[in-house]
Amino acid sequence: MEDCDALDFLWLEGRYLGFIVETHAELNLLEHIGECGRCRARVLKAVEGDEKILVLGTLFQRGSAEEGVPVYDGDAETFMDARVGWRRAKLESLLREAEAGLESLRERL
Repeated sequence: MEDCDALDFLWLEGRYLGFIVETHAELNLLEHIGECGRCRARVLKAVEGDEKILVLGTLFQRGSAEEGVPVYDGDAETFMDARVGWRRAKLESLLREAEAGLESLRERL
């Protein structure tokens, strides 16, 4: 097992695939929030009260130190849509990078 490139690749491939699956799952959650009136209302209520939603982490909390994240301007719906769009773009970029990285690893072995 020591110095086995195939074993190392399989382990690394599993990590990449796990990340890709988690990213797709989060993208599905964001899509659902955009389509489900009930969930959308829950998120809007949380934004208005500056509450954390356990499943979504801090995505919809008003304060964020991350650069480029949309800020709350008093309109909860605009804020929610902006945060969803921002997060989707970020996840899609990460997903493209992960898939390209995985493909590069596969080509080298």
